[in-house]
Amino acid sequence: MELKFRYKYMDIFYRPDFSKDTTFKWLIIVFSAVIAVVSFENFYYQYNSPKWAVFDVFCLFLFFYATLFLTSKKLGVIGLITFLITTCMFVSVFWSPNKFEAILFTCRFAAFSLAAFIMTSEFSKETLLKVLTDSVLYSSVVFCIVLLYQRYWVEIPYSNANFSPIGFVNYFGQVLNIWLPILAFSIYSNRKAKGFLFIGLTSFVILMNLLIESNTRGTMLGLLIGEMCVLLIILIKTKKIPLKHLSILGTFLLAIGSFSFFESSGGGRIGLQVQSVMELNTGREHIFFNTLDMIKSNPLGVGAGNFEYIHQKYAKAGTESASPYISELRVLKSPYNILLKFYSELGFIGGTLFLIVFGFVFLQALLNFLKGDSVDAWLFIAVFSLYFHSMFSSVFLTPVSLFFSILLFSLVLARSQICCSYFNLFEINYRYIFIPMIVVLGYLSYSKIASDNVAYIGYSSGDAEKVKSAFEKNPYNHFAAKWLSHIYMLKENDKASGLRSLERAIEVYPYNLYFLINAAEVAEMLGEADKAEKYKLRALEIYPKHPRAMLVNSRIETRI
Repeated sequence: MELKFRYKYMDIFYRPDFSKDTTFKWLIIVFSAVIAVVSFENFYYQYNSPKWAVFDVFCLFLFFYATLFLTSKKLGVIGLITFLITTCMFVSVFWSPNKFEAILFTCRFAAFSLAAFIMTSEFSKETLLKVLTDSVLYSSVVFCIVLLYQRYWVEIPYSNANFSPIGFVNYFGQVLNIWLPILAFSIYSNRKAKGFLFIGLTSFVILMNLLIESNTRGTMLGLLIGEMCVLLIILIKTKKIPLKHLSILGTFLLAIGSFSFFESSGGGRIGLQVQSVMELNTGREHIFFNTLDMIKSNPLGVGAGNFEYIHQKYAKAGTESASPYISELRVLKSPYNILLKFYSELGFIGGTLFLIVFGFVFLQALLNFLKGDSVDAWLFIAVFSLYFHSMFSSVFLTPVSLFFSILLFSLVLARSQICCSYFNLFEINYRYIFIPMIVVLGYLSYSKIASDNVAYIGYSSGDAEKVKSAFEKNPYNHFAAKWLSHIYMLKENDKASGLRSLERAIEVYPYNLYFLINAAEVAEMLGEADKAEKYKLRALEIYPKHPRAMLVNSRIETRI
């Protein structure tokens, strides 16, 4: 006899059901909750590094599953284009300065695509809907509990760098592109379950207030514009205003009011935030134009995952058109636009192939909304907001937003109104893909996290040998090379070894101002004038008239 237990205040049923779908759902819920809050202090990036490890393990879990249960499927047009993009990435490794990061980025792109394919092809749209909504609900609840504990129970100081358990303030906003619409749909669908309603609404209100505090403009505008688009289309189709789709706008206005009330600065601060949202004055237009110059100069791209290592050459540092965040102490890790990232790294061919796949998913979400039901309306808001934000931020480049994007895109494709059989080309045995991916991604992920871990621990303790051991796992670890130079010069007063470490970093990061200027200064201290001149000139090519670089030049001329 089947056992059924029902909680008094929650419309939740627990059954001894160990079906494939149920097990699959709860495993993903566990992954979603862990990736939202996990962090370790033994990493320079104490949030992103462990979250990437969780993302990789999740993909490996799906690949193990597919190896056991998925033998052969037909490859469609979109699958073929994705394969061609991956091929372009692997080819670009040959001219990438940081080959390790190029291969790792390529494998994670392939892992993301294969994970979405596995979920879409193996599970029904009903199962995927339950997976997405439950994952968002439970992960957001766990997130809120951990955040309240950290801020108000143990009173951990926080800033933009550790704004929430997700990490950097903008990364939190990226995840809300998906969380808020899906949570709103989940709350409305289960509004008769009092316990569910209370938990869902509490999480929703906390998240919305945090969004106001974070002032993540891309998320705010993406969600509000997406909701307005849905309202307008539904109004045109039905001649009625769907009040349930005003939940994000309504809660947003309430959050502004409550946040203004509780903040000592009151409405003045809110006014500045609203003005900031409307102005969108971030200087990122300079990044976009400078990245276009980068694309023109590198029609085949600079290498997958290598934007960070090349862009400083085109950043026009020290001018009015300079890309922000560029100096000897700061670097720009992405162009804050997902299309520009792929075009700059893969060139015109790879970038255009990515644009086709990228546009296809958005088109599917739109068609589903136009022909589907209320579920598709909420999914479209999430996709629209995610895409809008990806034009101004590093969305899809951080582990938590990428994880929930897999769940979202899988459901959108599973609910596709276009018959996928028209896009099938030929059958392929996917075990030939999944088994190598398990080996390669597993090895690269372990090497990356182990190298970063030992390098940071060694640097924190001043242990040069421990930092050097990081190169055994990842010979392209530029952080380890930089930290090793610090230990040699500051602790051991070994400038020659420090210079060699800087030169190793420059091989991986050829246009990094910090490395070039420091290498020039150290070479000058060692009396190697020619080498100091070489690095000084390379630094001045990137940042003309940089004061530290010019000073090295003047000292050399004085000696001559």
